[in-house]
Amino acid sequence: MPTTNKLGKYELRRELGKGAMGIVYEGFDPFIQRTVAVKTIQKSLVEPSEMEEAFARFRREAQAAGRLSHPKIISIYDYGEEGDLAYIAMEYVDGSELKDHLEAGETLPIADSLRIMLQVLDALEYSHQRGVIHRDIKPANIMITANGSIKIADFGIAKMDSSHLTQAGMVLGTPTYMSPEQFMGKDVDGRSDLYSAGVMLYQMLTGERPFTGSPITIMNKVMHQLPTPPSHFNPKVSPELDLAVMQSLAKTPEERFQNAGEFMRALKRAIAHNAPSPAISDTTLVASKDSLAAEDTGTNDFASRQRDIKLWREISDSTQRASFEQYLKEFPKGEFIDLAKRRLANIEKLEKEAEQEKEQKRLALLAAAERKKQMQEAQLAAEAAQLAKMEAAARAKAVAEARKKEDLARKAKLAQHLSKIKDAGKSERMAVAENQAKLAAAQALRKKQLSDLETNRAKGFADVMARRTAEAQAKEELGKVSRRKLRRRSTSSDDK
Repeated sequence: MPTTNKLGKYELRRELGKGAMGIVYEGFDPFIQRTVAVKTIQKSLVEPSEMEEAFARFRREAQAAGRLSHPKIISIYDYGEEGDLAYIAMEYVDGSELKDHLEAGETLPIADSLRIMLQVLDALEYSHQRGVIHRDIKPANIMITANGSIKIADFGIAKMDSSHLTQAGMVLGTPTYMSPEQFMGKDVDGRSDLYSAGVMLYQMLTGERPFTGSPITIMNKVMHQLPTPPSHFNPKVSPELDLAVMQSLAKTPEERFQNAGEFMRALKRAIAHNAPSPAISDTTLVASKDSLAAEDTGTNDFASRQRDIKLWREISDSTQRASFEQYLKEFPKGEFIDLAKRRLANIEKLEKEAEQEKEQKRLALLAAAERKKQMQEAQLAAEAAQLAKMEAAARAKAVAEARKKEDLARKAKLAQHLSKIKDAGKSERMAVAENQAKLAAAQALRKKQLSDLETNRAKGFADVMARRTAEAQAKEELGKVSRRKLRRRSTSSDDK
Protein backbone atom coordinates (compact mmCIF):
# COMPACT_ATOMS: atom_id res chain seq x y z
CA MET A 1 0.00 0.00 0.00
CA PRO A 2 1.31 3.50 -0.75
CA THR A 3 2.89 5.05 2.34
CA THR A 4 0.36 7.90 2.40
CA ASN A 5 -2.68 5.54 2.30
CA LYS A 6 -3.97 7.78 -0.47
CA LEU A 7 -3.86 7.62 -4.27
CA GLY A 8 -5.11 10.62 -6.17
CA LYS A 9 -8.23 11.73 -4.37
CA TYR A 10 -8.98 8.22 -3.10
CA GLU A 11 -8.37 7.01 0.44
CA LEU A 12 -7.03 3.43 0.46
CA ARG A 13 -8.56 1.42 3.30
CA ARG A 14 -7.48 -2.20 2.77
CA GLU A 15 -6.17 -4.69 0.25
CA LEU A 16 -8.78 -6.74 -1.63
CA GLY A 17 -6.38 -8.76 -3.73
CA LYS A 18 -2.85 -8.86 -5.14
CA GLY A 19 -1.56 -9.79 -8.57
CA ALA A 20 1.81 -10.06 -10.32
CA MET A 21 1.84 -6.40 -11.37
CA GLY A 22 -0.20 -4.62 -8.71
CA ILE A 23 -2.79 -4.59 -5.94
CA VAL A 24 -6.54 -4.00 -5.74
CA TYR A 25 -7.64 -1.87 -2.79
CA GLU A 26 -10.91 -0.96 -1.19
CA GLY A 27 -10.93 2.81 -1.52
CA PHE A 28 -13.14 5.73 -0.61
CA ASP A 29 -13.96 8.83 -2.60
CA PRO A 30 -14.35 11.58 0.05
CA PHE A 31 -15.90 14.07 -2.37
CA ILE A 32 -19.00 12.03 -3.18
CA GLN A 33 -18.80 9.73 -0.15
CA ARG A 34 -18.59 6.52 -2.20
CA THR A 35 -16.74 3.25 -1.64
CA VAL A 36 -14.78 2.21 -4.71
CA ALA A 37 -12.33 -0.47 -5.77
CA VAL A 38 -8.95 0.91 -6.80
CA LYS A 39 -6.99 -1.34 -9.14
CA THR A 40 -3.29 -0.47 -9.48
CA ILE A 41 -0.35 -1.45 -11.62
CA GLN A 42 3.17 -0.73 -10.39
CA LYS A 43 5.97 0.00 -12.89
CA SER A 44 8.69 -1.52 -10.72
CA LEU A 45 6.86 -4.89 -10.77
CA VAL A 46 6.72 -5.05 -14.58
CA GLU A 47 9.55 -6.26 -16.79
CA PRO A 48 10.94 -3.30 -18.79
CA SER A 49 10.36 -5.18 -22.05
CA GLU A 50 6.68 -5.71 -21.13
CA MET A 51 5.98 -2.33 -19.53
CA GLU A 52 4.62 -0.56 -22.60
CA GLU A 53 2.19 -3.38 -23.47
CA ALA A 54 1.15 -3.87 -19.81
CA PHE A 55 0.29 -0.19 -19.35
CA ALA A 56 -1.43 -0.09 -22.74
CA ARG A 57 -3.67 -2.98 -21.62
CA PHE A 58 -4.34 -1.28 -18.31
CA ARG A 59 -5.42 1.92 -20.05
CA ARG A 60 -7.45 -0.12 -22.53
CA GLU A 61 -9.33 -1.74 -19.64
CA ALA A 62 -10.35 1.72 -18.45
CA GLN A 63 -11.29 2.79 -21.97
CA ALA A 64 -13.21 -0.39 -22.85
CA ALA A 65 -15.26 -0.65 -19.66
CA GLY A 66 -15.52 3.14 -19.43
CA ARG A 67 -17.54 3.32 -22.64
CA LEU A 68 -20.06 0.79 -21.24
CA SER A 69 -22.86 1.48 -18.80
CA HIS A 70 -24.76 -1.68 -17.89
CA PRO A 71 -25.98 -3.03 -14.55
CA LYS A 72 -24.17 -6.35 -15.18
CA ILE A 73 -20.80 -4.75 -16.02
CA ILE A 74 -18.56 -3.19 -13.37
CA SER A 75 -18.57 0.59 -13.88
CA ILE A 76 -15.32 2.53 -14.34
CA TYR A 77 -15.18 5.91 -12.58
CA ASP A 78 -11.67 7.24 -13.06
CA TYR A 79 -8.14 6.60 -14.40
CA GLY A 80 -4.94 8.22 -13.20
CA GLU A 81 -1.18 7.91 -12.82
CA GLU A 82 0.85 8.95 -9.82
CA GLY A 83 4.55 8.31 -9.38
CA ASP A 84 5.30 4.63 -9.93
CA LEU A 85 1.60 3.70 -10.07
CA ALA A 86 -1.24 3.81 -12.55
CA TYR A 87 -4.71 3.19 -11.19
CA ILE A 88 -8.36 2.65 -12.13
CA ALA A 89 -11.16 3.60 -9.75
CA MET A 90 -14.19 1.37 -10.33
CA GLU A 91 -17.43 0.17 -8.86
CA TYR A 92 -16.97 -1.72 -5.59
CA VAL A 93 -18.78 -5.08 -5.63
CA ASP A 94 -19.64 -6.71 -2.34
CA GLY A 95 -19.60 -10.34 -3.38
CA SER A 96 -17.40 -13.19 -4.61
CA GLU A 97 -16.06 -14.54 -7.86
CA LEU A 98 -17.91 -17.35 -9.63
CA LYS A 99 -14.52 -19.07 -9.61
CA ASP A 100 -14.68 -19.38 -5.81
CA HIS A 101 -17.92 -21.39 -6.02
CA LEU A 102 -16.70 -23.68 -8.80
CA GLU A 103 -13.26 -24.34 -7.32
CA ALA A 104 -14.86 -25.22 -3.99
CA GLY A 105 -16.24 -28.29 -5.75
CA GLU A 106 -19.78 -26.98 -6.00
CA THR A 107 -22.06 -28.16 -8.78
CA LEU A 108 -24.54 -25.36 -9.21
CA PRO A 109 -28.21 -26.21 -9.61
CA ILE A 110 -29.34 -26.00 -13.21
CA ALA A 111 -31.68 -23.11 -12.41
CA ASP A 112 -28.86 -21.08 -10.81
CA SER A 113 -26.48 -21.89 -13.68
CA LEU A 114 -29.00 -20.69 -16.25
CA ARG A 115 -29.86 -17.58 -14.23
CA ILE A 116 -26.18 -16.60 -14.05
CA MET A 117 -25.58 -17.37 -17.72
CA LEU A 118 -28.60 -15.35 -18.91
CA GLN A 119 -27.24 -12.33 -17.02
CA VAL A 120 -23.76 -12.81 -18.54
CA LEU A 121 -25.23 -13.07 -22.03
CA ASP A 122 -27.36 -9.98 -21.49
CA ALA A 123 -24.23 -8.00 -20.57
CA LEU A 124 -22.27 -9.45 -23.51
CA GLU A 125 -25.04 -8.56 -25.96
CA TYR A 126 -24.87 -4.96 -24.74
CA SER A 127 -21.05 -4.94 -24.90
CA HIS A 128 -20.87 -6.47 -28.38
CA GLN A 129 -23.43 -4.05 -29.78
CA ARG A 130 -21.08 -1.24 -28.69
CA GLY A 131 -18.04 -2.76 -30.34
CA VAL A 132 -16.33 -4.16 -27.23
CA ILE A 133 -15.22 -7.82 -27.22
CA HIS A 134 -14.13 -8.98 -23.76
CA ARG A 135 -11.86 -11.92 -24.88
CA ASP A 136 -11.32 -13.22 -21.34
CA ILE A 137 -14.72 -14.42 -20.13
CA LYS A 138 -14.07 -16.88 -17.29
CA PRO A 139 -15.36 -17.56 -13.73
CA ALA A 140 -12.61 -15.37 -12.20
CA ASN A 141 -14.02 -12.36 -14.09
CA ILE A 142 -17.66 -12.93 -13.06
CA MET A 143 -18.53 -11.35 -9.72
CA ILE A 144 -21.63 -12.59 -7.90
CA THR A 145 -23.22 -10.10 -5.54
CA ALA A 146 -25.01 -10.88 -2.29
CA ASN A 147 -28.42 -10.75 -4.03
CA GLY A 148 -27.33 -13.20 -6.79
CA SER A 149 -26.71 -10.64 -9.54
CA ILE A 150 -23.55 -10.81 -11.61
CA LYS A 151 -20.99 -8.23 -12.69
CA ILE A 152 -18.50 -8.78 -15.49
CA ALA A 153 -15.01 -7.50 -14.62
CA ASP A 154 -11.53 -7.12 -16.14
CA PHE A 155 -11.62 -5.77 -19.68
CA GLY A 156 -7.79 -5.76 -19.71
CA ILE A 157 -7.45 -7.59 -23.03
CA ALA A 158 -10.73 -6.39 -24.52
CA LYS A 159 -10.84 -5.56 -28.20
CA MET A 160 -12.56 -2.37 -29.31
CA ASP A 161 -13.58 -1.48 -32.85
CA SER A 162 -11.22 1.51 -32.81
CA SER A 163 -8.32 -0.26 -31.05
CA HIS A 164 -5.06 -0.97 -32.82
CA LEU A 165 -3.16 -2.12 -29.73
CA THR A 166 -3.77 -5.82 -30.24
CA GLN A 167 -3.66 -7.24 -33.72
CA ALA A 168 -4.33 -10.60 -35.36
CA GLY A 169 -1.51 -13.04 -34.69
CA MET A 170 -1.34 -12.33 -30.94
CA VAL A 171 -2.62 -15.10 -28.64
CA LEU A 172 -4.36 -13.63 -25.58
CA GLY A 173 -6.70 -15.18 -23.02
CA THR A 174 -6.97 -18.02 -20.50
CA PRO A 175 -6.39 -21.41 -22.23
CA THR A 176 -9.25 -23.32 -20.55
CA TYR A 177 -11.80 -20.77 -21.80
CA MET A 178 -10.22 -19.69 -25.11
CA SER A 179 -11.96 -20.27 -28.44
CA PRO A 180 -10.23 -22.09 -31.32
CA GLU A 181 -9.77 -18.82 -33.20
CA GLN A 182 -8.05 -17.28 -30.16
CA PHE A 183 -5.58 -20.17 -30.05
CA MET A 184 -4.86 -19.60 -33.75
CA GLY A 185 -4.23 -15.89 -33.16
CA LYS A 186 -7.02 -14.87 -35.53
CA ASP A 187 -8.98 -11.65 -35.35
CA VAL A 188 -11.97 -12.46 -33.09
CA ASP A 189 -15.51 -11.13 -32.73
CA GLY A 190 -18.32 -11.59 -30.19
CA ARG A 191 -18.74 -15.26 -31.05
CA SER A 192 -15.43 -15.93 -29.31
CA ASP A 193 -16.90 -14.53 -26.07
CA LEU A 194 -19.94 -16.82 -26.58
CA TYR A 195 -17.60 -19.84 -26.78
CA SER A 196 -16.00 -18.82 -23.47
CA ALA A 197 -19.46 -18.35 -21.95
CA GLY A 198 -20.38 -21.85 -23.18
CA VAL A 199 -17.32 -23.26 -21.37
CA MET A 200 -18.46 -21.54 -18.16
CA LEU A 201 -22.00 -22.89 -18.52
CA TYR A 202 -20.62 -26.40 -19.12
CA GLN A 203 -18.54 -26.10 -15.94
CA MET A 204 -21.50 -24.83 -13.88
CA LEU A 205 -23.75 -27.65 -15.09
CA THR A 206 -21.24 -30.50 -14.68
CA GLY A 207 -18.56 -29.37 -12.23
CA GLU A 208 -16.05 -30.21 -14.98
CA ARG A 209 -14.31 -28.20 -17.69
CA PRO A 210 -14.82 -29.43 -21.27
CA PHE A 211 -11.07 -29.81 -21.77
CA THR A 212 -8.27 -30.09 -19.21
CA GLY A 213 -4.51 -30.60 -19.19
CA SER A 214 -1.51 -28.47 -20.04
CA PRO A 215 -2.05 -25.40 -22.27
CA ILE A 216 -0.73 -27.36 -25.26
CA THR A 217 -3.02 -30.31 -24.48
CA ILE A 218 -6.02 -28.02 -24.06
CA MET A 219 -5.23 -26.26 -27.34
CA ASN A 220 -5.04 -29.59 -29.18
CA LYS A 221 -8.38 -30.75 -27.70
CA VAL A 222 -10.10 -27.41 -28.37
CA MET A 223 -8.93 -27.54 -31.99
CA HIS A 224 -9.66 -31.20 -32.74
CA GLN A 225 -11.94 -32.89 -30.16
CA LEU A 226 -15.63 -32.61 -29.37
CA PRO A 227 -16.48 -32.21 -25.67
CA THR A 228 -18.50 -34.87 -23.88
CA PRO A 229 -22.14 -33.68 -23.64
CA PRO A 230 -22.97 -32.18 -20.21
CA SER A 231 -25.73 -34.76 -19.64
CA HIS A 232 -23.03 -37.44 -19.40
CA PHE A 233 -21.92 -35.89 -16.11
CA ASN A 234 -25.29 -34.52 -15.02
CA PRO A 235 -28.36 -36.56 -16.09
CA LYS A 236 -30.61 -33.64 -15.13
CA VAL A 237 -29.38 -31.76 -18.18
CA SER A 238 -32.05 -32.03 -20.85
CA PRO A 239 -31.39 -32.79 -24.54
CA GLU A 240 -32.39 -29.20 -25.42
CA LEU A 241 -29.88 -27.76 -22.93
CA ASP A 242 -27.27 -30.28 -24.10
CA LEU A 243 -27.78 -29.05 -27.65
CA ALA A 244 -27.51 -25.37 -26.68
CA VAL A 245 -24.25 -25.92 -24.77
CA MET A 246 -22.74 -28.02 -27.55
CA GLN A 247 -23.67 -25.42 -30.17
CA SER A 248 -21.95 -22.71 -28.12
CA LEU A 249 -18.78 -24.87 -28.15
CA ALA A 250 -18.71 -25.44 -31.92
CA LYS A 251 -15.23 -25.32 -33.46
CA THR A 252 -16.00 -22.61 -36.00
CA PRO A 253 -17.74 -19.28 -35.25
CA GLU A 254 -20.19 -19.89 -38.11
CA GLU A 255 -21.56 -23.00 -36.34
CA ARG A 256 -22.11 -21.22 -33.02
CA PHE A 257 -24.81 -18.80 -32.00
CA GLN A 258 -24.21 -15.67 -34.03
CA ASN A 259 -24.90 -13.31 -31.15
CA ALA A 260 -25.66 -13.38 -27.44
CA GLY A 261 -29.37 -12.86 -28.11
CA GLU A 262 -29.57 -16.16 -30.03
CA PHE A 263 -27.80 -17.95 -27.17
CA MET A 264 -30.25 -16.50 -24.61
CA ARG A 265 -33.27 -17.51 -26.69
CA ALA A 266 -31.95 -21.08 -26.98
CA LEU A 267 -31.53 -21.29 -23.19
CA LYS A 268 -35.02 -19.89 -22.62
CA ARG A 269 -36.48 -22.47 -25.03
CA ALA A 270 -34.66 -25.22 -23.13
CA ILE A 271 -36.15 -23.92 -19.89
CA ALA A 272 -39.66 -23.71 -21.37
CA HIS A 273 -39.58 -27.18 -22.98
CA ASN A 274 -38.07 -28.93 -19.98
CA ALA A 275 -39.88 -27.67 -16.91
CA PRO A 276 -38.97 -30.17 -14.13
CA SER A 277 -41.57 -32.78 -13.17
CA PRO A 278 -41.75 -34.37 -9.70
CA ALA A 279 -39.94 -37.43 -11.02
CA ILE A 280 -36.89 -35.52 -12.34
CA SER A 281 -36.88 -32.25 -10.39
CA ASP A 282 -33.69 -30.51 -9.29
CA THR A 283 -34.42 -31.30 -5.67
CA THR A 284 -35.18 -35.03 -5.75
CA LEU A 285 -35.27 -37.99 -8.10
CA VAL A 286 -37.13 -40.34 -5.74
CA ALA A 287 -40.62 -40.00 -4.35
CA SER A 288 -41.13 -40.94 -0.68
CA LYS A 289 -42.85 -44.14 0.42
CA ASP A 290 -45.55 -42.21 2.27
CA SER A 291 -46.47 -40.12 -0.75
CA LEU A 292 -46.69 -43.22 -2.89
CA ALA A 293 -48.86 -44.98 -0.30
CA ALA A 294 -51.16 -42.00 -0.13
CA GLU A 295 -51.91 -42.15 -3.85
CA ASP A 296 -55.14 -43.72 -5.01
CA THR A 297 -53.48 -46.89 -6.36
CA GLY A 298 -53.86 -50.61 -5.67
CA THR A 299 -51.43 -52.84 -3.86
CA ASN A 300 -49.96 -54.16 -7.10
CA ASP A 301 -49.32 -50.60 -8.34
CA PHE A 302 -47.65 -49.71 -5.07
CA ALA A 303 -45.41 -52.79 -5.18
CA SER A 304 -44.59 -52.13 -8.82
CA ARG A 305 -43.59 -48.55 -8.08
CA GLN A 306 -41.47 -49.73 -5.15
CA ARG A 307 -39.65 -52.11 -7.51
CA ASP A 308 -39.38 -49.26 -10.01
CA ILE A 309 -37.71 -46.99 -7.42
CA LYS A 310 -35.48 -49.77 -6.11
CA LEU A 311 -34.21 -50.68 -9.59
CA TRP A 312 -33.63 -47.06 -10.48
CA ARG A 313 -31.62 -46.57 -7.30
CA GLU A 314 -29.48 -49.56 -8.29
CA ILE A 315 -28.79 -48.37 -11.85
CA SER A 316 -28.91 -44.57 -11.56
CA ASP A 317 -25.12 -44.32 -11.40
CA SER A 318 -24.53 -47.06 -13.96
CA THR A 319 -22.78 -46.46 -17.27
CA GLN A 320 -23.86 -49.81 -18.77
CA ARG A 321 -26.37 -49.95 -21.62
CA ALA A 322 -27.86 -53.23 -20.30
CA SER A 323 -28.90 -51.60 -17.00
CA PHE A 324 -31.16 -49.04 -18.67
CA GLU A 325 -32.40 -51.49 -21.31
CA GLN A 326 -33.46 -53.76 -18.43
CA TYR A 327 -35.25 -50.86 -16.74
CA LEU A 328 -37.09 -49.91 -19.95
CA LYS A 329 -38.06 -53.53 -20.48
CA GLU A 330 -39.36 -54.07 -16.93
CA PHE A 331 -40.97 -50.64 -16.50
CA PRO A 332 -42.07 -49.31 -19.91
CA LYS A 333 -44.22 -46.74 -18.07
CA GLY A 334 -42.00 -46.24 -15.04
CA GLU A 335 -41.42 -43.05 -13.07
CA PHE A 336 -37.98 -42.56 -14.58
CA ILE A 337 -38.72 -43.60 -18.14
CA ASP A 338 -37.73 -40.26 -19.72
CA LEU A 339 -34.54 -40.03 -17.71
CA ALA A 340 -33.69 -43.65 -18.51
CA LYS A 341 -34.20 -43.01 -22.21
CA ARG A 342 -31.94 -39.96 -22.07
CA ARG A 343 -29.28 -41.88 -20.16
CA LEU A 344 -29.53 -44.76 -22.63
CA ALA A 345 -29.33 -42.31 -25.53
CA ASN A 346 -26.27 -40.73 -23.95
CA ILE A 347 -24.66 -44.15 -23.44
CA GLU A 348 -25.45 -45.12 -27.02
CA LYS A 349 -24.00 -41.83 -28.17
CA LEU A 350 -20.89 -42.37 -26.07
CA GLU A 351 -20.58 -45.93 -27.36
CA LYS A 352 -20.93 -44.64 -30.89
CA GLU A 353 -18.36 -41.97 -30.15
CA ALA A 354 -16.14 -44.65 -28.59
CA GLU A 355 -16.55 -46.77 -31.72
CA GLN A 356 -15.81 -43.73 -33.85
CA GLU A 357 -12.82 -42.95 -31.67
CA LYS A 358 -11.73 -46.58 -31.91
CA GLU A 359 -12.13 -46.44 -35.67
CA GLN A 360 -10.28 -43.15 -35.74
CA LYS A 361 -7.52 -44.69 -33.65
CA ARG A 362 -7.46 -47.69 -36.00
CA LEU A 363 -7.28 -45.38 -38.99
CA ALA A 364 -4.71 -43.32 -37.15
CA LEU A 365 -2.67 -46.48 -36.50
CA LEU A 366 -3.01 -47.46 -40.14
CA ALA A 367 -2.04 -43.95 -41.15
CA ALA A 368 0.86 -44.06 -38.70
CA ALA A 369 1.92 -47.45 -40.07
CA GLU A 370 1.65 -46.09 -43.60
CA ARG A 371 3.63 -43.00 -42.58
CA LYS A 372 6.19 -45.28 -40.89
CA LYS A 373 6.37 -47.39 -44.06
CA GLN A 374 6.71 -44.27 -46.17
CA MET A 375 9.35 -42.96 -43.79
CA GLN A 376 11.20 -46.28 -43.98
CA GLU A 377 10.91 -46.27 -47.76
CA ALA A 378 12.04 -42.68 -47.80
CA GLN A 379 14.92 -43.60 -45.48
CA LEU A 380 15.86 -46.55 -47.70
CA ALA A 381 15.62 -44.30 -50.74
CA ALA A 382 17.73 -41.72 -48.96
CA GLU A 383 20.26 -44.38 -47.98
CA ALA A 384 20.28 -45.71 -51.54
CA ALA A 385 20.70 -42.20 -52.84
CA GLN A 386 23.48 -41.63 -50.32
CA LEU A 387 25.13 -44.92 -51.35
CA ALA A 388 24.77 -44.00 -55.01
CA LYS A 389 26.19 -40.61 -54.22
CA MET A 390 29.11 -42.23 -52.37
CA GLU A 391 29.67 -44.67 -55.27
CA ALA A 392 29.52 -41.81 -57.74
CA ALA A 393 31.96 -39.88 -55.56
CA ALA A 394 34.25 -42.96 -55.42
CA ARG A 395 34.05 -43.34 -59.19
CA ALA A 396 34.67 -39.66 -59.64
CA LYS A 397 37.63 -39.93 -57.26
CA ALA A 398 39.00 -42.95 -59.14
CA VAL A 399 38.57 -41.14 -62.44
CA ALA A 400 40.23 -38.08 -60.95
CA GLU A 401 43.11 -40.18 -59.64
CA ALA A 402 43.46 -41.94 -63.02
CA ARG A 403 43.44 -38.58 -64.75
CA LYS A 404 45.97 -37.34 -62.24
CA LYS A 405 48.19 -40.33 -62.96
CA GLU A 406 47.76 -39.75 -66.70
CA ASP A 407 48.58 -36.11 -66.22
CA LEU A 408 51.66 -37.02 -64.17
CA ALA A 409 52.77 -39.58 -66.78
CA ARG A 410 52.11 -37.08 -69.57
CA LYS A 411 53.99 -34.41 -67.68
CA ALA A 412 56.87 -36.84 -67.01
CA LYS A 413 56.95 -37.82 -70.68
CA LEU A 414 56.78 -34.19 -71.69
CA ALA A 415 59.55 -33.36 -69.24
CA GLN A 416 61.63 -36.23 -70.67
CA HIS A 417 60.91 -35.00 -74.19
CA LEU A 418 61.76 -31.47 -73.20
CA SER A 419 64.95 -32.77 -71.58
CA LYS A 420 65.83 -34.56 -74.80
CA ILE A 421 65.02 -31.42 -76.75
CA LYS A 422 67.17 -29.44 -74.37
CA ASP A 423 70.00 -31.98 -74.69
CA ALA A 424 69.64 -31.99 -78.47
CA GLY A 425 69.61 -28.22 -78.47
CA LYS A 426 72.66 -28.17 -76.29
CA SER A 427 74.43 -30.64 -78.60
CA GLU A 428 73.31 -28.64 -81.60
CA ARG A 429 74.48 -25.44 -79.98
CA MET A 430 77.83 -27.08 -79.18
CA ALA A 431 78.11 -28.34 -82.76
CA VAL A 432 77.19 -24.91 -84.07
CA ALA A 433 79.71 -23.35 -81.74
CA GLU A 434 82.31 -25.87 -82.86
CA ASN A 435 81.50 -25.23 -86.50
CA GLN A 436 81.52 -21.50 -85.86
CA ALA A 437 84.91 -21.89 -84.17
CA LYS A 438 86.21 -23.94 -87.12
CA LEU A 439 84.75 -21.39 -89.53
CA ALA A 440 86.31 -18.59 -87.59
CA ALA A 441 89.66 -20.43 -87.61
CA ALA A 442 89.32 -21.08 -91.34
CA GLN A 443 88.35 -17.46 -91.90
CA ALA A 444 91.27 -16.34 -89.79
CA LEU A 445 93.58 -18.66 -91.75
CA ARG A 446 92.13 -17.42 -95.03
CA LYS A 447 92.47 -13.90 -93.85
CA LYS A 448 96.10 -14.58 -92.92
CA GLN A 449 96.69 -16.28 -96.21
CA LEU A 450 95.09 -13.36 -98.01
CA SER A 451 97.12 -11.00 -95.92
CA ASP A 452 100.27 -12.95 -96.66
CA LEU A 453 99.29 -13.07 -100.31
CA GLU A 454 98.71 -9.38 -100.38
CA THR A 455 101.96 -8.86 -98.61
CA ASN A 456 103.77 -11.13 -101.08
CA ARG A 457 101.98 -9.44 -103.95
CA ALA A 458 102.90 -6.05 -102.68
CA LYS A 459 106.48 -7.20 -102.14
CA GLY A 460 106.60 -8.79 -105.66
CA PHE A 461 105.09 -5.65 -107.16
CA ALA A 462 107.57 -3.55 -105.30
CA ASP A 463 110.38 -5.79 -106.50
CA VAL A 464 109.02 -5.61 -110.03
CA MET A 465 108.63 -1.89 -109.78
CA ALA A 466 112.09 -1.63 -108.28
CA ARG A 467 113.51 -3.75 -111.04
CA ARG A 468 111.61 -1.76 -113.62
CA THR A 469 112.72 1.45 -112.00
CA ALA A 470 116.25 0.16 -111.86
CA GLU A 471 116.03 -0.97 -115.44
CA ALA A 472 114.57 2.37 -116.44
CA GLN A 473 117.23 4.16 -114.53
CA ALA A 474 119.86 1.89 -116.10
CA LYS A 475 118.42 2.58 -119.53
CA GLU A 476 118.31 6.23 -118.80
CA GLU A 477 121.90 6.14 -117.55
CA LEU A 478 122.91 4.16 -120.60
CA GLY A 479 121.17 6.67 -122.83
CA LYS A 480 122.88 9.49 -121.05
CA VAL A 481 126.19 7.74 -121.53
CA SER A 482 125.36 7.11 -125.13
CA ARG A 483 124.42 10.74 -125.66
CA ARG A 484 127.51 11.92 -123.96
CA LYS A 485 129.59 9.65 -126.07
CA LEU A 486 127.78 10.88 -129.14
CA ARG A 487 128.28 14.51 -128.18
CA ARG A 488 131.90 13.83 -127.55
CA ARG A 489 132.22 12.20 -130.93
CA SER A 490 130.38 15.00 -132.44
CA THR A 491 132.68 17.52 -130.81
CA SER A 492 135.72 15.63 -131.84
CA SER A 493 134.57 15.65 -135.38
CA ASP A 494 134.11 19.34 -135.29
CA ASP A 495 137.55 19.93 -133.97
CA LYS A 496 139.11 18.17 -136.79
